[in-house]
Order: sequence, then structure tokens, then C-alpha cells
Amino acid sequence: MSETITAQAAGRARGLLPRIVGLAFITGFSGAIMPGPMLALTIGQSAVRGWDAFVWIVTGHALLEVVLVLLLIAGLRAVLARPAVRAAIGLVGGAALLYMGGDMLWHARGLTLDLSASEAAAFSAPKLMIAGAAVCLANPYFTGWWATIGMGQLAQLAPSRGSEWLAFYVGHEAADYTWFGFIGLLMVTGRHWLNDGLYQGLIMFCAAALLLLAAWFMVTGVRILAGRARA
Repeated sequence: MSETITAQAAGRARGLLPRIVGLAFITGFSGAIMPGPMLALTIGQSAVRGWDAFVWIVTGHALLEVVLVLLLIAGLRAVLARPAVRAAIGLVGGAALLYMGGDMLWHARGLTLDLSASEAAAFSAPKLMIAGAAVCLANPYFTGWWATIGMGQLAQLAPSRGSEWLAFYVGHEAADYTWFGFIGLLMVTGRHWLNDGLYQGLIMFCAAALLLLAAWFMVTGVRILAGRARA
């Protein structure tokens, strides 16, 4: 009897892992497809370096999320839920995005897909990995996603074993590699039909999205602080 129960438990555990991977992959897209500094970095570096740029960018991002997942296991969720922390993330991160978006918008007209003119802007693999992690740290949406969608997902899945946490991590990162791999491929193949005007327009669109995100995060931060003051 005990052997039957053990076998049933093992079967449920094996069935849980694919579900964790699948759900993590699907919900991971809610963060990956949001226009932000990582998308802008992937677009720019894929144009000047080539399709492999996304691999190093996402790898840097993935290494950062290894640390984050470990911190979440250790109890970081409670810290991120504090209003003061959320307000600080909104204000500081919003200001960073405001600068990034403004800088992109200011220089958009001077960008070109001419590799001979842009080769100096291509990052090395280590620098791409560092940039992939850094742009996420500067983006309050990254922390906000983990504090809301990511935490809700973990609450539903309730991983308790190392294999379950690994399945969650693999599914989440697979979404990032899939999406940004598509963006990188689009930029590389787009050299045959994407001219400077369209490229500049795409960068300006990304810049405008960053500015809107910056405004949203800063307003949210102010509202949280105002709510605390009234309380």
C-alpha cells in the first residue's frame, strides 16, 4: 500500500514539472514583451553586432534572475511588498527610465544601420551580459513584475523542491530567450528591407514607450508616498 502511495506521489511530482515550465513560459512573456531598455538594447546591438547579441544580453538578465529567485526563496517578497520600497523603486527607476528614453529620443535621428558607421557601438560579449543585467536593475517594471505577476505565479504553483524551482526558472528564461531571439532575428533579416528611417522610427517608438513607463512609475511612486502621508 505504501509503495502504491509513493508511486502516485512520484507521478504527481513528475506531472507538476511540465505544468510549472509551461505556466512560467507563458506568463514570462508578460514581462518579456513589454517595451523597455532590454528591448532597446537588443534592437540596437543586434543591428550592429549580429543575431548572437541577444544570447549574451538575455544570459546577463538570466544570471541576475538566478540571484533574484534565490532571494525570493529567502523571503525577499516581504521586502518588495513594503510601500516605501515600492515608492522608492518607482521614483528612482522612473527617473532612470526618463533619462534613458530622453537620451534615445535625442539621438534617434543620428542612428544608422550602416555597419561601417556603427561598428564602434558594438559591445563585446561580457559587456552585453553586464548591460543585460544592468538595464533590468534600472527598470522598475522588472522589480514590479516580480513583486506582482511573478509572486502571484509562485503563489499558485507553490514550488517546494529544488526541481520545481528549477522548472520554474527554466520556463521563465525560455520565454525571454524565445522573444528576444525573435527580435534579434527580425533585426538581422531586416537589414534587407529595414532602412534607416524605419530603424530610427523603431528606436523613437521604444524611447516613447520608456518615457510613458517612466511617467507611470514616477506617478505611482508619488501616489504611494501621498497615501502613506495621509495615513
